[in-house]
Parts: sequence; structure tokens; C-alpha cells
Amino acid sequence: MKSKILYTVIFLVSVIWTGCKEEGRIDFIDMSAPAPGQVKDVVVINRPGGAVLKYTLPEDRNLLYVRAEYEIKPGVIRETKSSFYKDSLVLEGFGVPDTYNVKLFSVGKNEKESAPVVVQINPTTAPVQLATKRFRDTFGGVAIDFENPEKASLAIVLMADTANLGYKSELITYYTSMPKGTFTYRGVDGLDPVEHEFSMYIRDRWGNYSDTVTATVTPWFEEFIPKVTWRDYTLPGDIPPVNASYPITRIWDEEYGVDGFHGMETQMLPHTLTWDLGRTVKLSRLKYWPRGHADDRWKRGHAKVFEIWGSTSPNPSGEMDDSWIPLGRFECVKPSGPGTQITQEDIAFADAGIEFEFGVTDFAPNPFTPVRYIRFRTISTYANASFSTVHIVELSFWGEIVN
Repeated sequence: MKSKILYTVIFLVSVIWTGCKEEGRIDFIDMSAPAPGQVKDVVVINRPGGAVLKYTLPEDRNLLYVRAEYEIKPGVIRETKSSFYKDSLVLEGFGVPDTYNVKLFSVGKNEKESAPVVVQINPTTAPVQLATKRFRDTFGGVAIDFENPEKASLAIVLMADTANLGYKSELITYYTSMPKGTFTYRGVDGLDPVEHEFSMYIRDRWGNYSDTVTATVTPWFEEFIPKVTWRDYTLPGDIPPVNASYPITRIWDEEYGVDGFHGMETQMLPHTLTWDLGRTVKLSRLKYWPRGHADDRWKRGHAKVFEIWGSTSPNPSGEMDDSWIPLGRFECVKPSGPGTQITQEDIAFADAGIEFEFGVTDFAPNPFTPVRYIRFRTISTYANASFSTVHIVELSFWGEIVN
């Protein structure tokens, strides 16, 4: 009986071993098979800087992909491939509206190609040309407002002759795929409030360029608001820290690699934080640094919409009454757009500090009113809930010291 069981076990093990042995690779590629047939019924959908081609695939089991070959500018040949699972492909990179020939090849698993099907496309104005840009004066520097209706990946290059060499050189290149926005240049310590001449152009990833625009800009005076006089001025109703390790004073301790202020997790929105600047100022802009932890950046207590209010003599009851003046309402917008995905661009944008300018709006008709006390009012966070903490690693202000 025992021997019968032993033989059975040995047999089963041998079967399993045989079944688990790695088989040699089997490729079903017939090197002698002819090239696949051509694609048919090609439909061209022209669009900015390119086109979409839709077609009928040949009925051929040897077909692997369809390849398009085209010249985006003299001497610059590109190709795009689309697998046999799809019946279309996208062509990009054309900088000038014109008529272009495109060759479509059906490619087999043995890499044999069909004769080309030649189609003509007529791309409309390229995204790099559709994008608009303009200079304007701003506090301590120059601001560039742009619109990018195609949400293309663009580089905006700012130039000036800062060394008086007789020619302009690159100051900064701003990369974006946002539909619209603003970026600023202030140098290291802000530009003097005198005339400066700047030039700017936009390029795309295929080496296509917009025209270059030039303007004379006079930066507005501003100065950094020192933090040595800032003091806690917590009022009734303000959000408390989650514990004693994360007090409000961490908002202005000039420590950027730590956790900063961390409010109570269960506070209903909106909630406030209040402090004393120790002097009267007019504010021009601010920078907000959210928490840099991977679980917190663009999540949890990362402020999404917040307001800045100012006062010279706040009501000690903590009420948001007429003793408080609205100075600005701001939104932290993730560069990569809505959704939970967080890109390297999102991370770099947050870690550099998110900048906002004060200006006249319906919410804040008098944003440059002199104030001494600040109230940071969190309207919403990236927790996307009715209650949330708020994280502020650091906050900085610029403007003008009144007294």
C-alpha cells in the first residue's frame, strides 16, 4: 500500500515538473509572408499644427502596425506609428499652415512594408502661433500673461540685455501646458522701478517659434516685509494647531524643509488664522508654501482656495466684521490640471512657493489699504471635504512698509 502511494506521489511530481518546465520561445513570424495590404478609405481631419488620419485596416493576420512618414519642415522627417488595434493615428509638429504629403505604410510582423499610400493634409495654425502673450508692469518686475488655447506643451522665453552688452540674452524659460496663466520675472532681489526693455518668444517641442515681441516695462516699487516683528494674535474661532509641535509661529520661521503650521484635522471650513505683522504695510504679493510630504502636497491640508483679510484694529471677539478688509481671494491651481495625478511639474511648482499678486477685484475693491493684522481664511483644501486641516509651511509678503 505504501509503495503504491509512493509511486503515485512520484508520478504527480513528475507531471507538475514537466508542466512547469520553461518552454522554448515560439514565434509565429513567417519571414516569407508578403507585406500587408495598404490601408484604405483614408479620412483626413486637419487640426492646429497637425492632423488626425482615420483609415480602414487591411484584413491581414501579418499586420503589426501602420507607419506614417512626413516632413514637418524642409529636411526634418518625422514618423508616427499606430498598432493594428487602432484605425487612426495623430500627426503633430507642423509649424506653418500649408499642404503636406504623408506616406502611410502597412508594416507586417516580419517588418515588410506595403507600398505607401500618399495623402495630403493641411494643418491649421500651429498651437505655438495660436498662443498669445503680453507684457505688463508688476511689483518688482515684469509679468507675462499668456493664453494657450490648445493646451500645448510650450516654452516661453524671456530675454533682456541686463549686462549692457548690446544684445539680449535669455533670462528665464517658463514651461507650461496650461490653457492660460501668468508668470513673473523679478531677478534675485527685485528690479529697480525704472524702465527695462524685454523681449519674448514662444517655442514648441518641435522647434517651431512664434514671433518675438518687445516692450518697455517699468516695475512698481515693492519691498520684502520682514518677519522679525510678526507675532501670534490668535482670536476666538481660529483653527488651533493639531498639537504644540505645530504652532502658528512656524508660518514665519523661515524654515522651509519642515512641517510648518498644521491645524486641527476636524475643523469645519471655512476657518481662520490671525497674526500681527508688528507694523503697518501695504501688500503687493505673497508666496504660500504648502507641506512637502508626498501624502500632503496637493492633498489633505494643502489650501485650495483662501482669502487674505487685513485690519488695523480687529474686533477681539474674532468676528469677521467691518474691522476686517478683504485684500484678496486666491486659488492654488495644480499645473497638470484636475485629477489625482501629481506630476514633477506639480511638485516643483509647490516646492518653489506658490505666488499670488494682490489686485483690485470684486471681492477686494481696496487691496492696497494699509493694514497691520492679517487673517488667513481657508475656504477649501485639496481634501475636498467640508472639514479639513490646513498646512502652511511658510508665508511671505511683499509690499510697502508704511510705519
